[in-house]
Amino acid sequence: MRIILFCPPTTVINGGIKQIFLLADTLRAQGFDAVVFEEQGRRPDWFSSTAPVVSQGVFAPRADEVLVLPEDQPQILEIFKDWPQRKVIYSQNHFYGSLALKNVSSFADYGATHAICCSHTTLDHMIWRHPTIKPFLVPCGIDTGLFKPAPSKTKTILYMPRKRPVEAVFIRDVFRYAYPEYADWVWQEIEGKTETETAAMMGEAKVFLALSRMESLGLTPLEAMASGCIVAGFTGIGGQEYATPANGFWAPEDDFKECANQLRHALDMAMQPEESAARAAYAAAATAALTPYTPDAFAAGAKAAFAEIVG
Repeated sequence: MRIILFCPPTTVINGGIKQIFLLADTLRAQGFDAVVFEEQGRRPDWFSSTAPVVSQGVFAPRADEVLVLPEDQPQILEIFKDWPQRKVIYSQNHFYGSLALKNVSSFADYGATHAICCSHTTLDHMIWRHPTIKPFLVPCGIDTGLFKPAPSKTKTILYMPRKRPVEAVFIRDVFRYAYPEYADWVWQEIEGKTETETAAMMGEAKVFLALSRMESLGLTPLEAMASGCIVAGFTGIGGQEYATPANGFWAPEDDFKECANQLRHALDMAMQPEESAARAAYAAAATAALTPYTPDAFAAGAKAAFAEIVG
């Protein structure tokens, strides 16, 4: 039985796209016949994947298929609503998933029977909001072979402003005004970088400012932890399932002055010797936060889910 994972246009850098291709690669490694559908047949060039890509011009539907559909694309869900193939929702952000529910009461109205959930947050929401859909947890996995500390780190505050562009500018201004003693730290933005380039930047930076917003999980803070960054900022709500006072300097959502204050604490922590008790305790807590989010857990979750879905 062929598994087709439908992907939005790959012309933008988006973590959800990477997860779709990663799921296809993982399923193929386990013996499943999995392919990615991208309307124009485009393959992203900012991360590595060998999953076959099919386009609108060559896609021929078959009866023996499982269609894995994105939760936030109502036009795609509507197209396949009455198709006889098994339909699975890939839930990577339950906030955006509501975009597809304006005219229906549940994903079940689109003919979906199962859901793949990338975090406990999305799983819990799926169970509560769509009780007739059978969900499976396929937790995101952090590749610690790629995201790892560099031999030496620099006094850099790394941040990714895509979800909070205005807030990023505001926090920088507040921080510069309130804490001028840190003027020698360099602010470095992650924008338009490949996965490998992002991992290298994280590996070299001492501090990562998390600008998560309305996330199902929030991968970048976890990747930063794996890269040896001290993390400060927002959990994005979904990050609450791993964020603790021991593994990051977290601010309440949208409290930007407190975010700047927590960033100051992160810089102070980063300046302590690595062998200090505080740094050792932080490193242990950050490592513990990564424990549920491994490639092995992702692969095991995917295998269990599709073994049942495919039957």
